Amino acid sequence: MNEQRIAVILAAHGEAETAGFVDNFSMIRHTLSHAGEVMRLPLPLQIMISLVGGVKNSVQFRRTGFRSPQNAITRKQAEMLAEKLNRQGGRLRFDVHPSFFVTPPFVDEVFNKTRDYDLQLLVPMAPVDNRLMSGSLQMLAGRSAPLPGRPCAKVIAGFWKDAGLHRVYVDHLFLYGEAVPGSTLVLAFHGTIELDTKGAKPGFHTGAKEMADMAAALRRAVLDDPRNTYGRVEVAYLNHDVGGTWSSPSLQEKLGELCGEGVGSVELFNCGYFSDGTETVVTAREHVAASCLEHAGFIPCVNDSEAFAEYLAAKVAQRVTGET
Repeated sequence: MNEQRIAVILAAHGEAETAGFVDNFSMIRHTLSHAGEVMRLPLPLQIMISLVGGVKNSVQFRRTGFRSPQNAITRKQAEMLAEKLNRQGGRLRFDVHPSFFVTPPFVDEVFNKTRDYDLQLLVPMAPVDNRLMSGSLQMLAGRSAPLPGRPCAKVIAGFWKDAGLHRVYVDHLFLYGEAVPGSTLVLAFHGTIELDTKGAKPGFHTGAKEMADMAAALRRAVLDDPRNTYGRVEVAYLNHDVGGTWSSPSLQEKLGELCGEGVGSVELFNCGYFSDGTETVVTAREHVAASCLEHAGFIPCVNDSEAFAEYLAAKVAQRVTGET
């Protein structure tokens, strides 16, 4: 039987990899354009924010030497996934392609370049389904007619409710956590719009319910785990300041609440992300540093961990087996 070629496209948000103004302006401009598909963000406002943000990032990143690791992590995730998918040989050959929504190589470009594969699988590299991640991929697959004799492109989603991912997360947490007895664990997610600028509920799939369900499941899993020494487990959100009212409590609000209660030791796990980036490495740490906490630990995202790569490979293989 002829070999079948499977294109697995990892679709991450993407971040500028240099301190250059052009790279950071372009990244922010594409981010706002993407968000503008569902939020009211006038073009002049998008350009102004991109200009200001591009200058701010360039100055800050040059001063601190920071470079976002997110794109490099996604490329490593793709490399590891390809190795695990192809290690058993057989009639299926997997080519795994890293792609990004707001930086090159862009998702739609990689999708178009792999149209001649026997099957295309699109994988959102974030655990929570919403319109801007898995929803955008569903729309891309839906509006692209497959070549004659080929199946339509498929999107792998639903990570937020997968008990297998929850186990990977909890094991990862206890592997990297400092486990200071009695300390507080904060599970942080990327927040979303709850109300638009007019106070109305958004007219698009925000993923708020999925986030809440995933947060509740992870919180319970940590508290029930025999390895647990945390005194309490809290949930918070990393928000932006455009488009309306965002998820509550924000990380700043939660840290302020904990400080007010006399909590001195906190560990932060940014579990709403599959890879570390500016929000988790810089923004979240800045919020923690600005609080009154005496001690703070930071647990990395699952990134290029072997356990996550194994989980993702099993997820992809399972979907392909059902399609071929």
